[in-house]
Amino acid sequence: MRICIFSPYYDDVAESVLEVTSHYRHTDKLAPALARRNHEVVVVQGFGEDRTEVRNSVEFRYVQTPHRPVKRLLGGFLGADLLAHGNLKHLLETVADTRPDAVHMIGLTLLQPLMAISTWCFKTGRPLTVSYHGGSPRRARWLQSIQRCVLQRCHRVFFTTKNHGQAWIEAGLLREEQVATCMEVSSSFVPADRESARARTGMKGRPVFAWNARLHPVKDPLTALKGFSLIRKAWPEARLYMIYYSTEMQVEVARAIADDPNLAQAVEMRGTIRPKAVEDFLNSADFLIQTSLQEVAGYSVLEAMSCGVIPVVTDIPSFRAMTDDGRCGILAPIGDYRSMADQTLRIDLANVPALSRRVREFFVQSLSYDAIARTYETALNAGLARNA
Repeated sequence: MRICIFSPYYDDVAESVLEVTSHYRHTDKLAPALARRNHEVVVVQGFGEDRTEVRNSVEFRYVQTPHRPVKRLLGGFLGADLLAHGNLKHLLETVADTRPDAVHMIGLTLLQPLMAISTWCFKTGRPLTVSYHGGSPRRARWLQSIQRCVLQRCHRVFFTTKNHGQAWIEAGLLREEQVATCMEVSSSFVPADRESARARTGMKGRPVFAWNARLHPVKDPLTALKGFSLIRKAWPEARLYMIYYSTEMQVEVARAIADDPNLAQAVEMRGTIRPKAVEDFLNSADFLIQTSLQEVAGYSVLEAMSCGVIPVVTDIPSFRAMTDDGRCGILAPIGDYRSMADQTLRIDLANVPALSRRVREFFVQSLSYDAIARTYETALNAGLARNA
């Protein structure tokens, strides 16, 4: 099968094609995973210049397109941008030039490009699948009617869980049979020897805990600290290392650490580290703590699990799916730091290596890019059969 992955959005702060590649690493890893299943894969990516590259058996076509912020691609506040098809003409011409058998688009809520590509696929008899990546149905009734018409042309729409797609079903925009569950992102990290990784990162502890998330209320870092404080009372050699890429709650977090004797000598705030250093950071840890109130997917949890790090996370739909309903990690109710600590302390530290292997095995089988590619292949083949 010849598959076109259509990615219309690009970040206007990028200054080169290589920067776009790093910003959109999901596409950069998903496309080769499909190619490994003996498909021809072409990525059509909006950008500020025209350029073509071949990497990992995949052709990447960067297409000069006027940059539009997400709000404009959603259709604009009043939906007026839905009429601006000229902005997408070059992208659509490039998709047509690739002569695909099937198309996958990234970004369910990008209504303007989704309208354009779905129209082209409908007219030419190509199946179209779409992955969600966050956002909500349009509220204006007239825009919902447009959205409904556009989405009826999609063979499958991928959400991390059925729960994430429920609002779209209840709004009458998608039918139950259109919604498919599949991880929307994954990780290409691999496990490394823990002691060697710790020699590089300077991390120590028995066991080592990691935090890799924003210091933002939606991530609820204070609950994580309260839970870790209880854990350290029972495991006095435990240490927690925190990396983060936004600092909305940095003052509150620092104060909570300083005010708690269990935390003051056991928590290290490392702030932002280089993206290439994250793999070593995670391979230095035994457990990852993430206490998010909600997540579309949970990229940092996937990165940790790809390294065999045991997730200690909140019981929300995406984390439930990632941990196989808690069989490959710990699920605690939102805000319940006592449950988080109690469940963690039930683990025999001697069993951590075995549990780590189980986490990695589940990741490979169900959460990896190869697993995502299998799901996409099944859906696209079904779409081809239906159209035939």
